[in-house]
Amino acid sequence: MSVGGQNSPNEDSVRRIRRQVELAVEQLASLSGSNMPPGEFYEELLRKGLDGIDAPAGAVWIKSPQGFLQQQCQSNLGNIGLDDRPDGRQSHQQLLRFAFTQGKPGLIGPRQRADGDREAGNPTDFTLALAPILNEENQPLGIIEVFQKANWHPQDLITYTIQMAGYASGFLRNTSNKKTAGQEQAWTQLEIFSRQVHSTLNPTEVSYIVANEGRRLVGCDRISVGIRHGTKVAVEAVSGADVVEKASTHIRRMRDLMDAVVKWGEKLVYRGTRDETLPPKVLAALDEYLIEQSPKLLEVLPIRDEREKPKEKEIAKPVRSVVLMEMFDPPAQTEPLEQKLEVVSAHSAAALYNASEMKRVPLKPLWWPLMRVQQGMGGKAKFWLFFSLVMLALVIAAMVLVPYQLKVDSKGKLAPLDRHYVFSFADGRIAEFKVRPNDEVMPGAPVAVLFKQEWAQEIVSRQKQLMGLDEQIRQLSAPAEGLSQADKDQRPKDQLSKQIERRKIAEELNIFERVYKCDLSRPGYYFVSAPETPPSKSNGRPRWRIITPDFREEMTNKTVQNTDPILRVGNVDGGWEIVLKIPQKHVGQLLRAYKESGEEFLWVDVLVTSAPTPGYQGKGKLYKRDISAQAVPNQDDQNESEPVIYAYVRINTDDIPKEYHIDERLLVTDVEVHTKVLCGPHSLGYSLFYGVWEFLYEKVIFFF
Repeated sequence: MSVGGQNSPNEDSVRRIRRQVELAVEQLASLSGSNMPPGEFYEELLRKGLDGIDAPAGAVWIKSPQGFLQQQCQSNLGNIGLDDRPDGRQSHQQLLRFAFTQGKPGLIGPRQRADGDREAGNPTDFTLALAPILNEENQPLGIIEVFQKANWHPQDLITYTIQMAGYASGFLRNTSNKKTAGQEQAWTQLEIFSRQVHSTLNPTEVSYIVANEGRRLVGCDRISVGIRHGTKVAVEAVSGADVVEKASTHIRRMRDLMDAVVKWGEKLVYRGTRDETLPPKVLAALDEYLIEQSPKLLEVLPIRDEREKPKEKEIAKPVRSVVLMEMFDPPAQTEPLEQKLEVVSAHSAAALYNASEMKRVPLKPLWWPLMRVQQGMGGKAKFWLFFSLVMLALVIAAMVLVPYQLKVDSKGKLAPLDRHYVFSFADGRIAEFKVRPNDEVMPGAPVAVLFKQEWAQEIVSRQKQLMGLDEQIRQLSAPAEGLSQADKDQRPKDQLSKQIERRKIAEELNIFERVYKCDLSRPGYYFVSAPETPPSKSNGRPRWRIITPDFREEMTNKTVQNTDPILRVGNVDGGWEIVLKIPQKHVGQLLRAYKESGEEFLWVDVLVTSAPTPGYQGKGKLYKRDISAQAVPNQDDQNESEPVIYAYVRINTDDIPKEYHIDERLLVTDVEVHTKVLCGPHSLGYSLFYGVWEFLYEKVIFFF
């Protein structure tokens, strides 16, 4: 930071101000990523920003929903002379509106008017810097103003104010993104919950899903679910309990309360105080339940499915299901909990109704034909004997005659085909990382910041030399008065010599910045970037994904050599592969399959364990050349002592049809994958019981 005027600070003062500004910038950068409320953020931003340059006053203004500028916070605006002139406040307000409309930073000197609006101006004796707070579309959301003494360099002041506004813009974008991410997460959880409750028609299973998953979504202490069978309600599930003890006093009183509310047909909410307006039966059941349990918030909500709603002129029947929510230490505002419970109940209504209806379906139409056949054969014993013999014969014939694909099970992990380690081109200490695990970065983007003490000393030394040479050049450029003619003639030569020396030092600093990616504003700190060269399998510029887990805590502040890998990246636009571990006992089947098929590869069924729904995911190709020729111990699995053969299964490559590709959302590095290598058709019995046959052959037949 440089300061203008005749009374220039000495070198120590300049360094002090520079350190003060650098510290303030670091604090503002850290502040922009915080989770504090906006009001506290603006106060901290203004306080630390003004302290960084010793500014006497400033303020933060944000646009209201009506489109007006509202002051979020200010510092010392009343003591800088806004009221010294009759129109001072009005001129200042007009200047703010004008600057906000323009959406560009600006600088207004003391007692000056704005170009383009003669009514707007700076009525104080201080220099006023204005910078807009912008959103992602570069639309102004607010404005920051900083008043500074007139002897400060204008460019430094406006640059610093723009940085403050940039950090405010980053904070607003982060706050908006977090809010959007939270809403998306809530909808995702609700979608998963809906799939879970409709995954079964067993009333007890559905009730336990509603109770346990619903408690997690609502955020309460306990949720219980009851279903009406006939005229009485049965408590089917209580969250956190594996079994519902129907004979216990707690469950019996809960059942009575649910039954009373279902017959009443309205929602019951108890917030710690007794409501005498409730129906007598509901109030009595509630009092009995409160003797057993003491929740501070209790809500009993009848759930009515669309199919239960009465038609025109029909009397509404009691609902089929009901939920009970309890909180023993509720928050001050309970409305969000009640709203979440209603949402969960609405998504559960159809599943609970379907489950209760399925339980009422009789099995007589299914078993009646079997009973007639059994009677015609002369009794139950003869029927089951004949049935067993027929089924056994059919199973044996199928095991011998029906061909079936032999599938060899193996486990592996996902990894991109193109993987690269990121190295530092010099020895240094890792100061910070610009990326997190699983982030996507473009080629050449910075991924880490390192510090090298020797470079810091060299850069600081050259910067000092530049400052000294600039001062000498300035003195040589000053008017020559009182000097001899020889000295006057020597001054241009000395000036040229100093300029040449300055260009040489500036070029050395440029090399540090351009070649070694150094940050000259922070001597000694330099960037390490993602690889620039596109991998051979990529078309065009790839997108790198950080595939090294937990490197931030492990590597931060660690000193590394230029041969030590910092992290690893993979090309997410190229193909992927599975690093497969095949037990050595299966290698013979694979080699025989290659020989019998005459192909260079075998198809592999792939199942990604991280998939939200289990089942078939895609196919890959296992080429014979991608199978290792040496067996090694399985060091990752302590329970498996048998050596394994490493193989590499290619997936999502151009030679595999699109319908066999795995969903790109499931492609995460080092995720476990289950595979089945297709080794050709064999008899059904051999394919299904391949492991049992190999065990018997090794332990029994080969033994004799």
